[in-house]
Amino acid sequence: MARFLPVSNGRLFVAFDEHHRIHELTYPHVGKENHAGPSGFRNGILVDGVFRWVTSADLVSHRYKNRSLTGLVVFGWKAPRHLELVFEDWVDLDCDVFFRNVTIRNKEESPLSCTLFFHQDFMIQYSDFGDTAVYLPEADALLHYKDERYFLVALADEGHGQARMREFACGKRHGDKEGTWRDAEDGKLGGNPISQGAVDSIFSVKLLVDPGQELSFTVMTVCGTSREMVFDTLARVRKKSARVSRRQSEGFWNFWIDSHSLPLGMLSEKARALYEKSLLLLRTHWDDNGAVMAAIDSESLSFSRDTYAYLWPRDAAMMAYALDLAGFGDFTRKFYRLLPSLLSPQGFLHHKYHPTLSIGSSWHPSGISGAPLYPIQIDETALPIWALFEHFDRYRDLDTLRPIYHHFVLPAARFLAGFRDQKTGLPLPSYDLWEERAGVGTHSAASVYAGLLAASRFAEGFGDGREEEDFRVAANEVRQGILNHLYDSKREVFYRALVLSPDSILVPDPTPDASMAALFQFGVLSPQDARMVRTMDWLERCLWVPGPVGGMARYEKDPYYSQDSSVPGNPWVIATLWLLQWKVLTSPSPVRDKGVQRIIDWTVEKGGTSGMLPEQVHPVTGARLSVSPLAWSHAEWVIALSMLSKRESAGPHPWDDPL
Repeated sequence: MARFLPVSNGRLFVAFDEHHRIHELTYPHVGKENHAGPSGFRNGILVDGVFRWVTSADLVSHRYKNRSLTGLVVFGWKAPRHLELVFEDWVDLDCDVFFRNVTIRNKEESPLSCTLFFHQDFMIQYSDFGDTAVYLPEADALLHYKDERYFLVALADEGHGQARMREFACGKRHGDKEGTWRDAEDGKLGGNPISQGAVDSIFSVKLLVDPGQELSFTVMTVCGTSREMVFDTLARVRKKSARVSRRQSEGFWNFWIDSHSLPLGMLSEKARALYEKSLLLLRTHWDDNGAVMAAIDSESLSFSRDTYAYLWPRDAAMMAYALDLAGFGDFTRKFYRLLPSLLSPQGFLHHKYHPTLSIGSSWHPSGISGAPLYPIQIDETALPIWALFEHFDRYRDLDTLRPIYHHFVLPAARFLAGFRDQKTGLPLPSYDLWEERAGVGTHSAASVYAGLLAASRFAEGFGDGREEEDFRVAANEVRQGILNHLYDSKREVFYRALVLSPDSILVPDPTPDASMAALFQFGVLSPQDARMVRTMDWLERCLWVPGPVGGMARYEKDPYYSQDSSVPGNPWVIATLWLLQWKVLTSPSPVRDKGVQRIIDWTVEKGGTSGMLPEQVHPVTGARLSVSPLAWSHAEWVIALSMLSKRESAGPHPWDDPL
């Protein structure tokens, strides 16, 4: 199940399902401690004695508002009365408060009386053990709490005086009890003021709206670590007012987007809008401590009992690189400053990390026959070095980078240089970027080349002559090893990898894999090199999914969320965008190139009206599969359009025939 229109301030993160129920509410870290229960926070409406839950069937539109992190969602009905229900959602910039401005639009020529129901399905700290839900009459508010997590739900109106909790109920949801949301379906709430254990709550607001008019109020969810804290915050935001909070939030995000605008006038309005949404989406997945989440979609719990809400160093490096290209180097420094603290004593970065920076879960065995020495993906150590140098090359912030160079770049590059086969020059076996195969992947080796070359350039700049030479020599040996051992001279394309067999022998793997694009992305070969051209043409022939859905599979016979064995695999957004990047770099006129435009249109279509790019899509229906949005997908879109903008401003390629 996809998530839509996330909003965040770097501590509080909120996202919604297709019915616009809150399904992710993480606090006090982005991606850590999802306090939303499995059924989501439901919304209901009662008009003329007819009650209904608000669902996607009633959806008119959903999008971000005015190039900001305010979600704008409209539902509509024509029976029993003609009306619209509008939600505008945002998180305060300074206080940990989720705001929902609710508007009822009366589309008829007679007065409208309606009752709205708001359900809270908190499951605090991932658990429904020992929660409390209580109605507080002195504040006209509902409080959910456990341990050091407090969530206070209160109202504010626009001066009309109708925004009050008309009815409420707190109840249990375990065993044969589904929850208090069932209490709403007869239009009346029982009024139970407190419940403990596995609990939820619901309240109603009754409005009378004049003919042809609209009426608004705001629901505030205040988050804190103590009872005193949430009440103090509530007092402050009520003094500031929801209207001022929204104005400040929308103003800031507009200012943020405009501060580094990219010349994209050659593209459609929808493509430019997706670029801006991608920047905002990347920002929502960044914690204040610098941790960058791959995706925040707890639906994946049903698939693997784990989520994507981790810092993968590779994904984070690509997200930081994308924002660096877009001009937000002041923001990405938060991630780079983290790197020394994440490094292992051996000099590598682990598989993944929690938002709190502790080491995350893994499924990589190591140190046994048929497995690598360490449970790592070597590109996850190499690509942050590469991204850091790309950042430095644009922003020249030496004072910031000097301690990172000494405490991350040097030990990590020493590990990369030493963790190699002395005969081939290639990295020793690790796990591939897809986290599936042990061996020496082409993508992994290309990443190590880029990381070592970046480290040598850093060392040269900081006056470490010996390190500069060691890293440069090692980088060149890795590159030569790729060309000697990962290139299939008979087929004249590259191998995906040298796969580690159960008896620890490296065996060439000829499977077409979109990640071979790393060869041009990280500078092993130029995009127009004949070997690169043949490889990319071959990949497009083998991996482009036939039929109207289109797009590139990540590799042939990909089993992950497989839907149709007659196609190479499900189309992946990042795989398709790697093909776009190559076409942008090799086409004489990419803006007028039909292949380029086809993939741009494909990506915009897959983002839909909300602009949320998934990990992959169904090869027949085009529906989102796995997590959505995936931050890496948005990063590759930003990278691709940055390449396109640079190509258009640079003019023709130097190898183009001027005649």
